[in-house]
Amino acid sequence: MFSRLLELLELKEVVDQAKSEAIISLTTLLYQADGKVKMEEQDLFQRLIDELPWDNHYISKEAYHREMVAKSLRALKENHLAEYMEGIVPALKSDPHVLAMLRELAISDGNLDPREAEILTVVSNLMV
Repeated sequence: MFSRLLELLELKEVVDQAKSEAIISLTTLLYQADGKVKMEEQDLFQRLIDELPWDNHYISKEAYHREMVAKSLRALKENHLAEYMEGIVPALKSDPHVLAMLRELAISDGNLDPREAEILTVVSNLMV
C-alpha cells in the first residue's frame, strides 16, 4: 500500500515546501475524519510524511504535523472543512496525483467514511 501511495504521488517530481505542507495538512485531516485512527493508517501516514521533502528552517516537519492535528480536529469538530481546506488546496497546484493518493489513503482502512468522502469532494472541487 505504501509503495502505491508513493507511486500515485510521484515523489520523484519536485515537491516544494508549500505542497509538502498541504499534503501533510490534508492527510492529517483525512486520517482523523472518521474519528478513529487505525494503526495501519498512522503507519502509512508516517511513512508518507517521512518521504516528503522539508525545507522550513522555522518549524520541523513533526512540529508542523502536531500543529495540523490540532487545526484539523478543530475544523472537523466545528464542521468548517471547506473553509479549512480553502487555504491549503491551492498549494497542490491541481496535481491529480495528490488527489489519487488522498483517495487511496482514505480507503486504506477498507472503509470510506462519509466525512472522508466529503473531504475528497471538497478537495476535488477546489482543485478545479
